[in-house]
Amino acid sequence: MEIQKLPNSFFREHPLEKLSFARISFFKLAELKQGAMETIYSNEMAQFLPQERKEYIAEENERIRKLETAEEFIAAIRKEKESLCFDALIRRALELEETVLPLLLRRYQTSNLERFIETAGNIFAHADIKYSEALFNVYDSIRAPYARAQACIVFAAKGMKQTIPLLVREVDKLGRIKDREYHSDLSQAPLLALYVLHNRAI
Repeated sequence: MEIQKLPNSFFREHPLEKLSFARISFFKLAELKQGAMETIYSNEMAQFLPQERKEYIAEENERIRKLETAEEFIAAIRKEKESLCFDALIRRALELEETVLPLLLRRYQTSNLERFIETAGNIFAHADIKYSEALFNVYDSIRAPYARAQACIVFAAKGMKQTIPLLVREVDKLGRIKDREYHSDLSQAPLLALYVLHNRAI
């Protein structure tokens, strides 16, 4: 079924913020190639880090490379504190896609951990599109508003135009959440996704 495009008036009435968590998330998911931080670390950052931290990063990356089960992987995302190890986590998840992604999808629906939500979103954005489609199918079961907002960014990164009706609904629904716990205006996530899916400049 063809999805009807939104009129120009919708976008005039709903401008994007110039700087928002949604823009940053989309850039990380869609624009930065997977593994970019590892390259930056190797080429530019490593020389400036203390030897102790470099050794810790090397040990953590080796431990991540040995992860085999979905349960081990989920635990690793929740426990990992070193930001420079998250590329290794994402790469390993994609290597174990058929094993890890089904459980990751289930945990995503109930998690309130910001780092877990962001890392899972990055994995969905780089994995086979069937997992993003599965995320769309369970969207209404996602408990955390921040997780719903990140899912909207995943839909944009994957070019999923079938999500447009849901995104329109979420602009209003997430816009009503004013809790200081969340990043700026969560409605910017589905709104940015609508801009992307309508090929509008962001």
